[in-house]
Amino acid sequence: MEVHHHPHVEKKNFKEYLLEGLMIFLAVSMGFFAENIREHFVNKERESKYINSLVEDLSKDITQLPGLVNNIQVQQLEAADSLPVLLKNIDAHKPANKIYFYLRGITRQQPINAFVTDRTIVQLKNSGEMRLISNHQIADQLIDYYKKIAFVASLQDFLGQMKTELGKSELPLLDSYSFDKVSDTLDNLVIPLDPIYLRSADPLSINNSLIEISYIRGLSKAIKKYILNIKDEAVTIRKLIIDKYELKNE
Repeated sequence: MEVHHHPHVEKKNFKEYLLEGLMIFLAVSMGFFAENIREHFVNKERESKYINSLVEDLSKDITQLPGLVNNIQVQQLEAADSLPVLLKNIDAHKPANKIYFYLRGITRQQPINAFVTDRTIVQLKNSGEMRLISNHQIADQLIDYYKKIAFVASLQDFLGQMKTELGKSELPLLDSYSFDKVSDTLDNLVIPLDPIYLRSADPLSINNSLIEISYIRGLSKAIKKYILNIKDEAVTIRKLIIDKYELKNE
């Protein structure tokens, strides 16, 4: 009968187990640290792209917002100042070219969202990556900046309701054929060379129109002031970003 001898297996002592455990721990820790370092550099690169994109957006806002301010001044405030004088002694037999021109202009609406570039902030919010903006002062000011834009947009919605009411009030005064002559083929407003006349000079319609115009004037002044402040804030935030991130000021 054969006797099988099992090979002798040397048992590990405590120090060997400890060393092996330590090596595994170090390997896992190094992998963890390496992954954190890699993620840190990836996040920094993404932050840099977002920051440069935000500077571009703010630069566009600084350039475009004065156009909105000018439109408010010309189409709404100048019209609101001129119409009470023009409508004061008007009758259906007097030329009303400027009245048509101002009434068409004051009821037009150009929202602030058409004059600001929010592509980067929308992307940051939708992706949940606002955290990548490491400078908390800049992050807070950006959030406040776009909140102010949203607030002006809400005021413009209310202004649009006022303009709708003005449209109802002025409707009895206007002749449709004359009304069409105040815009060209590209829908730009023009003052016709030939005289055009009101359909009616009904005092009640004029009075109601002037009340709505007064409301529009007041809110338009407030909106213009807010937009000028927003434009100044865009300049401040853009400079802050350039200084804090040491970007080239182009």
